[in-house]
Amino acid sequence: MKWLEIKKDDFCFNIQKLKEHCSPAKIIAVLKGNAYGLDMVKTGYILLENGIDLFAVSELSEALVLRNAGFENEIILLTPTNDVDEAKIIVENKITATVASVDNARILNNIGLPVNAHIKVDTGFGRYGFYADEITEELNDFENITYTGVFSHFSNSFGDETYSKKQYELFLKAVGRLNDIGINPSIKHICNSCGAIRFDYARLDAVRIGSAYLGRLPIVNTLGLKRLAYLKCNVSEIRHLPKGSVVGYANTYVTKRDTRAAIIPVGYKDGYGVQKSNDTFRFMDILRYMFADFKMWKNKIYVEINGKKYPVIGRISMHNIVVDVTGSDIKVGDIATMECNPMLIKSEIERLFI
Repeated sequence: MKWLEIKKDDFCFNIQKLKEHCSPAKIIAVLKGNAYGLDMVKTGYILLENGIDLFAVSELSEALVLRNAGFENEIILLTPTNDVDEAKIIVENKITATVASVDNARILNNIGLPVNAHIKVDTGFGRYGFYADEITEELNDFENITYTGVFSHFSNSFGDETYSKKQYELFLKAVGRLNDIGINPSIKHICNSCGAIRFDYARLDAVRIGSAYLGRLPIVNTLGLKRLAYLKCNVSEIRHLPKGSVVGYANTYVTKRDTRAAIIPVGYKDGYGVQKSNDTFRFMDILRYMFADFKMWKNKIYVEINGKKYPVIGRISMHNIVVDVTGSDIKVGDIATMECNPMLIKSEIERLFI
């Protein structure tokens, strides 16, 4: 048996820490990618219980999952559409749309029903949005659209602040241009998780929080956020491997002593460990394996069993990993706990909030 385990108390702790840190800015909970791998619906209900009632997603299908699960609060679809059928679904399901071009606005307006929308500004990400000097009074021509928000996205909020400040200034310029033509959105937001934590001046009316809920960020954890979501699995076999035994593909690991090994039935088919492209056996791939094993020798991958950490030996395969548990009394059925990226863990694996 294998599962992704999330401690609800730790999740609630992170939510409260982020609310306190970002106040008085409103928090928009970003639930894209199945809530960064946690389970969008379960995560959404926990957020609601903790006073977060404004959600954002990247795909229309994600918004519909929430609507079909009974979420009646506001859901912002952060990606614009030029598809008439999609626009109709957005409007009919009372999803807050994104307008990143006049064409987006026209398509939404032509559905013939009222719709709320946030205007997307491109301040230097290169995906969707208006440049400040592209904002036109034509946006006022669409009587069915109410512009309730305006937003942009930092591209390097985890790095040097210089570019983020430039983006922030461009965003304010775009907001000023909107105000000049009579559009005054009530919610202005540019900060993602890292920006919300680092840039107090840029929090404005709201911040978008996603990965920060998991306590997994590419910046120093100044808030003491707790890391969420660990892959867990029962040990399926205990082996005795004599000195000189080969472990795993490509013969890149050989035991240097008699070894007691625990076999744990997780692998990259579950989203753990390595990329699928590594399941090839050309000479160059073997060299890559050897280099990867050299790095693993310096920075070993560890699994926790019964409160103690043990190193993974050999290559992570599709279905299994081998762990050196020499000197332990670990037995079949004991639970192994593994660090993982929740977004990469297959959706078929149960998400268990405890």
